[in-house]
Amino acid sequence: MTAILGRRLSAPMFLSMVCLLCLPAQSQLAGATPPTSDDGSGSQAEQTVSVADMARKARKDHTKEVQMSDADAKDLFKSVDKILEFASDDTGFPRRASVKRRLVGADEVEKYTREQEVKQDYAKRFASSEMTMKKFGLLPRNFNLQEFLVKANGKQIAAYYDFDSKTISMLNWIPRDRQEPILAHELTHALQDQNYDLKAWLKLTPTEPSAGSKPSEDSDIDDESSTARRAVTEGQAQVVYVDYVLAPYGRSVQNTPALIYQMEDPMVKAVADSELLHTAPMIMRELGTFPYGAGLIFEGELLQKGGKQMAFTGAFAHPPRSTHEVLQPKAYLEHEKIAAVHLPDLQPLVGGQYSVYDSGGIGELDVRALLKQYGERKTADDVAAAWMGGRYIAFRRVENSATDKAASTADLALLYVSKWRSSQAAQRFAKTYVGAVTQRYQNAVAQPLAACAGSQCPVAAGQFSTEEGPVLIEQWSDNTVVVSESFDQATAAKLLHAVRDRGSETRADNLRQDELGLRLYESPGFAGFQEQIGERVREEILKRIVVRTAGRN
Repeated sequence: MTAILGRRLSAPMFLSMVCLLCLPAQSQLAGATPPTSDDGSGSQAEQTVSVADMARKARKDHTKEVQMSDADAKDLFKSVDKILEFASDDTGFPRRASVKRRLVGADEVEKYTREQEVKQDYAKRFASSEMTMKKFGLLPRNFNLQEFLVKANGKQIAAYYDFDSKTISMLNWIPRDRQEPILAHELTHALQDQNYDLKAWLKLTPTEPSAGSKPSEDSDIDDESSTARRAVTEGQAQVVYVDYVLAPYGRSVQNTPALIYQMEDPMVKAVADSELLHTAPMIMRELGTFPYGAGLIFEGELLQKGGKQMAFTGAFAHPPRSTHEVLQPKAYLEHEKIAAVHLPDLQPLVGGQYSVYDSGGIGELDVRALLKQYGERKTADDVAAAWMGGRYIAFRRVENSATDKAASTADLALLYVSKWRSSQAAQRFAKTYVGAVTQRYQNAVAQPLAACAGSQCPVAAGQFSTEEGPVLIEQWSDNTVVVSESFDQATAAKLLHAVRDRGSETRADNLRQDELGLRLYESPGFAGFQEQIGERVREEILKRIVVRTAGRN
């Protein structure tokens, strides 16, 4: 047995808010006349600096400054139908009804946001998920998620479409000449809603499994579909947004594919540009950029492979089922089959000491966040791409759950099983996980491994003692990595043996199985945090459009 002890080295409202930071650049690019190379306007570098300067100026809070006159508002209302027609032509989604429109101020936006948050009874449902994330290290143990999200939320909306009232709301503090690209994005959601009923299609009402229920073989994949579908809707709106800006130049995402394939690195840098976002846990950054960045690239891949029909109506008819299929468009296009990871019924093995606290999947997005948080970020995407499934069950000590006291990570013990495409990928993930133990626990001490002989021995393993109990990581010959945290050694051995026993007929498939990190979407405040990241995503996109179009015309 080889040691791998290494060192560290949902919100129902559709607030698809568009970048306030990059609005000055939008007004330049959405005009009728593209620049020419000999117009004396300066170098590409000078234009980029100009855009950055304007972006910084735009960060001032203008929500109390009414920027639109009554005449401007009337003119903007008239433009809605024209922009809706552009979005319809761009997507192929028929326009089935006129879209109601209104102009609102900051007070109305705040009131609307509060009303939407009150509708969501997420706190109790989310509490166990938040604690499990802390146990895994996806969130720091002392991280106050609610406080962070309160601070993260600001008046960052530039427009929004409400699919309950079927109304597009435009904000009176955004000048008239900066509104059109925003409307192109939001009106795409209106078209999606008219043709597919977004609230139902996005599966925005989470459900808990009923006793005795038996999900399908693909249940762990299916339960990610809401977030994967969100990436489709946002990715499509991003395409229309960019196409509207590029239209004066005779270009589009479809005929300028290189534009979006170079977005990821700038997006990461843009996220880190803000002190608030820089301090956010990696899982929140990954989830924040996912629908905008990964969604846009996913739609771009579909545009290149099958044109607009595949990218728009095709994506609604046959949506991706998981974050894996969005992050790896080839897996979607080739209908890759990933077998569900099933766990046996472990309750009898832990006896009366523990009760099930939480369960779910660890998907590719979760894995990528873990790898970036604790490993080498430059290789995280490659390793995460080799993910082939993952499942966990967290237990709480019965003696500590009998009281009303909230659970802590010390009260929890968990078992995590992941599958990998190759032994190399399994080894790299296991090494990162081993290295992360010393960061996640204050008193993690490497322990000698017990002697093992025979075909059922792991090919590599690592073991620690910690202030919350033993941690054991094993890599098996079938490219499985199994983790036991905080179970005593005897119980951990029984659990690992049960998982290894492929002949077991008893499965614990009536437990919650959706992807752990994606539950952040259930938090009402996460939408506002996500949109701050979305702003920087769009800012980077538009900066590059300015540079590229200025250099080629």
